[in-house]
Amino acid sequence: MPLKHEHNNSAHGVKGHNHSHDLKNSIYSRLWWAFFINLIFLVVEVIGGLLVNSLALLADAGHMLTDVGALALAIFVAHLAKKAATPNRTFGFLRAEVLGAFVNGATLVLIVGFIFYEAWQRIGSDREIDGPVMMIIAILGLIANIVSAAILAKGKDQNVNVKGAFLHMIADALGSVGVIIAGIIIITTGWQPADTIASVVIGLLILWSSFGFIKQTINILLEATPENIDYLEVKRALEEMEYIESVHDLHIWTITSGMPILSAHIRLSSCCTDTNLWQQSINDANRILRERFGIDHSTLQAEPYDGTCDQECQTNCR
Repeated sequence: MPLKHEHNNSAHGVKGHNHSHDLKNSIYSRLWWAFFINLIFLVVEVIGGLLVNSLALLADAGHMLTDVGALALAIFVAHLAKKAATPNRTFGFLRAEVLGAFVNGATLVLIVGFIFYEAWQRIGSDREIDGPVMMIIAILGLIANIVSAAILAKGKDQNVNVKGAFLHMIADALGSVGVIIAGIIIITTGWQPADTIASVVIGLLILWSSFGFIKQTINILLEATPENIDYLEVKRALEEMEYIESVHDLHIWTITSGMPILSAHIRLSSCCTDTNLWQQSINDANRILRERFGIDHSTLQAEPYDGTCDQECQTNCR
């Protein structure tokens, strides 16, 4: 029975491959830029905190350290994903990007847990907070996070690994905004609980923004149908084609961002044994998958009709 694996190797496909390669290199360089910006700011915060004996500055440096760690992980898995496929790993390390993105998403949840714990510990505390110093730290951190987020913004929709690092920058930026607002309240009114309330609101915002991202990475790891592809629509489009009676054993999943894979059995509507007709049906199906649904990697197996040939079919196949 004819079995065909489709991977677009036409001139358009080669151009698309080069574009994908350039995109990965661009993403890789953006991660490095964001990493160095955050690393430099981390060093500045640590040195400044030690020189002025500011615990607040050192605490903020600890928060920045999580961003540096997230970016380092993103760079590492992006490097792994560039490695060539092997007989034991036929897709290479492409799935490493998804694993790294999941870890980054999980660390966001852990950070929120720490924020809530600290907020609980501060309830009823009479510890004085230096509003002006807190604002200066927050403003500097906000600048670093905005620059880093702007660098990563272009690649976040094409790569879940970059999206995870981007969300870390946004979460930290939201934290800085919350601290600035709390600092203003403390300076103008002296109301110390503003810091605790701001931290809880920030934690809830981080949870809300990271939930969909974590769900996306879990779905990829579980090989669920990509969110941007309608499984039933794909099945219907194939079954509406000439010569195709039905489609079964249809599977659609994603190896990594922007790389959907499909496999299916196609039952032909005629018992004709003309292999040219079989090949034409598979080629047409691959074209529809590529042009309508953006699926370049597909494996289709054609199966003959298991009914009885009518006289017209017998005549046409001679």
